[in-house]
Amino acid sequence: MLIVDFSKCAEETRKQLNKYQFEIGSYMQVIGMGSITENNCLEVYARQRMFNNALLINEEPWMNLDMCKALIGAEFNIATESRTKFSNRMLRLTLKELGRKEADSSKAVA
Repeated sequence: MLIVDFSKCAEETRKQLNKYQFEIGSYMQVIGMGSITENNCLEVYARQRMFNNALLINEEPWMNLDMCKALIGAEFNIATESRTKFSNRMLRLTLKELGRKEADSSKAVA
């Protein structure tokens, strides 16, 4: 069960983003981060960019940098994944997506 705790976030943030708890928590699961702090806010955003890039999506993540900053203080019952494990997982995902895309384009040509 995913637990999302916005109690340490600013009241304005809680009002605006409370309805997106599941989506935000899901994003945090995918990037392997258990909290958003002043010290890791940029890493949270960078991991989201890396995840989008691994999926070959070249646009701003739904959870942008301003949202990450607004969510400083948020906590999730997710174990934080090391940078090395996350990077390796994103490389594997990128290779998988590239292989899938290549296979799709081969089918279209045939």
